[in-house]
Amino acid sequence: MEAARARARRRRLGREGAGAPLDGHLVRVGFLVVLPGIVALLLALSTPGALPRPALRPLFDTEAASVLASTLALEYPTRIPGTPEASEATRWYRETVAGLGLPAVEDSWTEDIPDLGSVQLTNLVSVIPGKSDDAIVVVAHRDNGGTRHPEGDNTSGTAGLIELARSFAPQPSGPSPVPQHTLVFLSTDGGAYGGAGAARFARTSSLAGSVVASVVLDRIELPGRPRLAVASDAVGTSPRILVSTATARVREWVGEDPLLPNVATQLFDLGTPFADAEQGRLLGNGIPAVTLTATGSVAPVAGGVTGTFPGSERMGQMGRAAEALVDSLDASVATSTRARDGLFLPGRTVGGWAVRLTLVLLVVPIALGASDLLVRTRRRALPFRAALRALRRRLLVWTGGAFLIGVGALIGAFPTGADLPLPAFTTTVSQPSVVRLVLLAAAFAALWLGGRQQLAPRRLVSDDERTAGMVVAFVLLLGLAIALALLKPYALVFVLPALYTWPWIPLDGRRWQGIALFSLGLLGPLAALGLLAAQVGISLAVAPLYAAALITVGYVSLWTVAGLVVFAASAAQFGALAFGRYAPYADGLEPPPPGLLRSSVARTARALRRR
Repeated sequence: MEAARARARRRRLGREGAGAPLDGHLVRVGFLVVLPGIVALLLALSTPGALPRPALRPLFDTEAASVLASTLALEYPTRIPGTPEASEATRWYRETVAGLGLPAVEDSWTEDIPDLGSVQLTNLVSVIPGKSDDAIVVVAHRDNGGTRHPEGDNTSGTAGLIELARSFAPQPSGPSPVPQHTLVFLSTDGGAYGGAGAARFARTSSLAGSVVASVVLDRIELPGRPRLAVASDAVGTSPRILVSTATARVREWVGEDPLLPNVATQLFDLGTPFADAEQGRLLGNGIPAVTLTATGSVAPVAGGVTGTFPGSERMGQMGRAAEALVDSLDASVATSTRARDGLFLPGRTVGGWAVRLTLVLLVVPIALGASDLLVRTRRRALPFRAALRALRRRLLVWTGGAFLIGVGALIGAFPTGADLPLPAFTTTVSQPSVVRLVLLAAAFAALWLGGRQQLAPRRLVSDDERTAGMVVAFVLLLGLAIALALLKPYALVFVLPALYTWPWIPLDGRRWQGIALFSLGLLGPLAALGLLAAQVGISLAVAPLYAAALITVGYVSLWTVAGLVVFAASAAQFGALAFGRYAPYADGLEPPPPGLLRSSVARTARALRRR
């Protein structure tokens, strides 16, 4: 009996010692709370149905679309927004659809586009009235980033849009069937620079409020596997019925299922909403949309105007799939296409409510461990004041780092302009200003060194001091997780790895184990950068610059920046503990000596008094 009591006493002391601050048994018991979330995930699995296949065969003419694409590519190869060639391409499109009996209404406005400045953009809208005022919109952008940036070109999408308009336009002879819905054919401008035209339509058009579905055509000539883009600028995805119907029509006319983003990418897009295709602008403004596109390399245009456009066969397949999709949507009058959040799996979907519930419940076990830890550490009267001051100093340093990103926008290191996602060929990524970035890095290094002045270890740090430093950083990280659980549950996917690894960093000298756990906790933000780089088509090395540029143009909100600052400050304190470089603020002196800022102010005041 005495031996059992001694072992229990040693376990309690071990939990309160420097080796294992958290009670692992309590955390494991807390996982019982997660079981309802797992059950909810299983119950939320469903097989989405598709709208019926249209009775009539699509009329999409591959040869005619190939001629249109070749004409646009050869006569107007550079259609950068605001240039004379872009204006000529606008005139060409307007005259081409007018020849089909469809007048194109212009919507011109001025937009501040990164790398281009303030330029005039023009959307062209053609409407075929239907029996219902509810509208189905087909969208394609006609601009590009110039001949040097073929990844921004959408010649095939514009040709497909015109050919689809011909398929549904009133016939010159004989009765023309009236569609069930009003059909809108939208040629946007600024699509290669973040989808400015789609955002303009969604925010200002009188038709936007009546749109029940949108189909975006983007690079449909590419030879690789078809792909659907479903991400939104807000928390949400394309409607399930729209995605499943698009999948069925592509399978029928292309011969293979289109690719959807993997689960990790979908979680990233929901956690930090990001969409580089035009459907993101529409979904972000409440308009149901999906993008039909494809994968593969870019092929140059060869031959004359009447020659074969590279990828014309695939363009014809995708064009017929798009026409069949519009026919299915038009025939289904009562089908709801309201956008919701959720995950698309192979052949299945998961309701967003179940995913959010599971992510929130995953915070509970760690929260239970934290409450037990706080009770035990209060009994030990740990030196929390110095630990809190150290964490406050790190918060100030990273807040200064966020401020320097804004300074970078002022000096031209990062772009400013419309709150749109930037293209892969933006100057910040393709030709960064090395001198300005070095200046910003030097300023942050000076800021970090100034903050480090009172944080550098100058003596042997006690176990209680290290435990206090971990507890306050852990509480800050847990507070961030709770705030995300209440406001942005999907963003927990970036915080949960740190929440489940950093509190177990040993404080008793096991350096490599601590470094390994600290590295595992960084998987969340590192995975986010990797997925962002893969989506945009940039290297991982420049992904941080691209993310900073998204902040300066306003696409990433200030609340997200504040969350990143809190996470970075907590990570810095945990990192110091993992690498054995943690020390309490000012070596734990009470009251602490004045810091660099207060010392500078005091010296300046004394100098002024002497004068």
